[in-house]
Formats: sequence, structure tokens, C-alpha cells
Amino acid sequence: MADKDFSVPTLSSPEITRLRLAYMAVAMRDPNLVHMEDDYAKKSGLPQVIAHGTFAVAYVGFALSQAVGVDRVRRVKVELTAPVFPQDIISVVYTDLQINGDLTTARISAKNQSGVLVARGESTWVTNPSH
Repeated sequence: MADKDFSVPTLSSPEITRLRLAYMAVAMRDPNLVHMEDDYAKKSGLPQVIAHGTFAVAYVGFALSQAVGVDRVRRVKVELTAPVFPQDIISVVYTDLQINGDLTTARISAKNQSGVLVARGESTWVTNPSH
């Protein structure tokens, strides 16, 4: 595949559910109640519990690895920009592809279903892997 004619397809996550938040809390050994209890989250200035930042970061990386193959990924840099809440669906878009020798770079944006930017960054992958 020639990267000059290539685009990374938009990937949308499944709905972020409270059950997924609970699984993530256990998997990450993160007992922070801001991810589990609405009252605690509200005392922290949030409208309700928030998802771990890992959700947005994971879907950004998943979208790229699905499109180009995990072996080609060299760098994914993600900055979280807004909270992800239960019932959110994250859509990841890669734009501004730039080819520089053996590497391709692109900008990343991840938005929820309301269009709120929840993460942004950039990625680099091997343009044309040799076999």
C-alpha cells in the first residue's frame, strides 16, 4: 500500500459503560472514586464519574494499529483534553498525513459523540515496510 494514497479510517469505540469503568479500575489497580462514585466526582467539580484517561489513549492506538498494523507503529503521543463520561462513544480521526522518507506522521483527534475533543496528538509509523 502506498501511504500517499492511504488514510486511516475513523474508528469509533463501543459505548463507555460503568461496567467498563469498573473493569478498568480493577485492571489498573486504580481505586480513585472519581471513576466509580458520582457523589465523589461531584465533590471534585465534575458532573458525574469520569472514565480513566486510558480509554481515550487506548482507542487512539487501537485505531492506528488496526489501520497500519501494530508492527509498523513507531510512536503515538496523546494529550487528554476533556473528560470522557459514561455513555460516551469516542471516534478517532487521523489527519494531515506527512511522509518523510521511511516514516509517515499524522495528527490525531478523538472526539465524543457530541463533538467534544477528548484527546489529540500525533503518531508516526513505518511508511512502506520491507518484507
